[in-house]
Amino acid sequence: MKTKLFLLTIILFYSFNIYCQKHDFLFTTENDKIGEVNIKKSEFLKNAFTISLNVSWVNQDMQITADKQSLMVIDKSKIKITPQNAGTVMYDKKYVFEYSNNKIELVFFVNPEFAGGNVKLEVPILYAKNISKAQHQLWDDITFRQPRKLIIDNFIDASKIADVSPPIIKIISPNVRGVIPTDNQTEIPYIQNKSMEVIVDVWDNGGLSSVKINERPASKYPNGKYFDFITLFTGENTIKIVATDKSGNTSIEKFKVICTYQYDIDVSKGKYYALLIGIDDYLNDGISDLKGPIEDAKKLKEILNLQYTFDKENITVLENPKRSDLISSFENIAEKITEDDNLLIFYAGHGLWNEKIQTGYWLPSDASYKSTSNWFRNSTVKDFINSIKSKHTLLISDACFSGSIFRTRSVVGKNITAYNKLYSLNSRKGMTSGTLKEVPDKSVFIEQLIINLSQNNEKFLPSAKLFNNLRDAVLNNSPNVPQYGTIQGVGDNGGEFIFIKR
Repeated sequence: MKTKLFLLTIILFYSFNIYCQKHDFLFTTENDKIGEVNIKKSEFLKNAFTISLNVSWVNQDMQITADKQSLMVIDKSKIKITPQNAGTVMYDKKYVFEYSNNKIELVFFVNPEFAGGNVKLEVPILYAKNISKAQHQLWDDITFRQPRKLIIDNFIDASKIADVSPPIIKIISPNVRGVIPTDNQTEIPYIQNKSMEVIVDVWDNGGLSSVKINERPASKYPNGKYFDFITLFTGENTIKIVATDKSGNTSIEKFKVICTYQYDIDVSKGKYYALLIGIDDYLNDGISDLKGPIEDAKKLKEILNLQYTFDKENITVLENPKRSDLISSFENIAEKITEDDNLLIFYAGHGLWNEKIQTGYWLPSDASYKSTSNWFRNSTVKDFINSIKSKHTLLISDACFSGSIFRTRSVVGKNITAYNKLYSLNSRKGMTSGTLKEVPDKSVFIEQLIINLSQNNEKFLPSAKLFNNLRDAVLNNSPNVPQYGTIQGVGDNGGEFIFIKR
């Protein structure tokens, strides 16, 4: 009896080994699951080949079963490669473990510098009872393997190994602290000139085909470094380096610089005009007189004439004008100004705001609190601005201005803007001291306006930057919130009124 049992065991073991030879790998688990694995390898293309491990689940009679729970598992980090410099099985660190009920694919990337020859991959196999176990990395050991290790052999023909490594680019100048991706760059170099030299070091083991800086072929210094002189635009510039090797592999690096150089503004065709309105004395006893507006208008005239490109004959100062004087002055200047000229309108005097009808008014010297007949509506100011076909018109008012025709916007003085571009676009902007009902004898807004214009050392001073410079001082020293924005519906195309120093 014992002899028969021994013979039966020998026969079964022999039959099992014959069955195993029909498959690349056979394994069993501690819960008596049996998996048979067939290996398929793809053609070697683009320095890589794919290994497919197809698993079938079978019963004790070696018949395929409908097992949808069992999972074969591979720990990619434990795959052993011989020789070590042959290449690597790439994987995302988040997905070290690969598991499947029927098929797992591994992609092997060959090192372009590998000399060719036979490559062996020893692949460890684990087991998971179900998907929940796999997701929690609760593996079961393999109790039986045939053969003892899963070894995948592949011969790599050295002649088929291609150069797939792109060139390496290092930026030498300007100093951008190494190659930093544009989207993540936190510190951008500032360049004061309108051009700069870009120097890069580029190398590739297979040799270089071309190096381009901003789409132009770069020149080469005797020391091997590449360079080109780049013309910059005012503001933010993106520099792009493209290097291609002889195998067609390409590397691209980008970095940004901010150019602070301001190109000249062509004002040869146009003139700068100013209409400065100051009202100290009011004819009606119901409106208090003021002491500062006329003096402020005269100070402003002097600064504009001596420091900026406003000729004396093009500056009009209206002292204590009546409503009719305002109308005739606006009409006269509308006939004089051309589409190449620039106009500054300044008003200092009493202003009133009617909350009920959401309208602001200037009060000419002949205005009366009892009647609005001589009041000067903001909408009337807007109509005159619309009729004056200047290139740029800037209204500066030390009185309230109607929210219905004046839309404020944020002003960011830190941005480097191309002033010549701003000047090329028409503008209709307004700057006011806030929502004052009455102007005090000493206006903080006008005081800061005059200080900033007189102390400015920059050749070009856009109105938005002027406002940004004086805003905080007005906020800190008065109860008012100054406003700056576009006067709507009168021809603003996004430009800026720019004060130009003599």
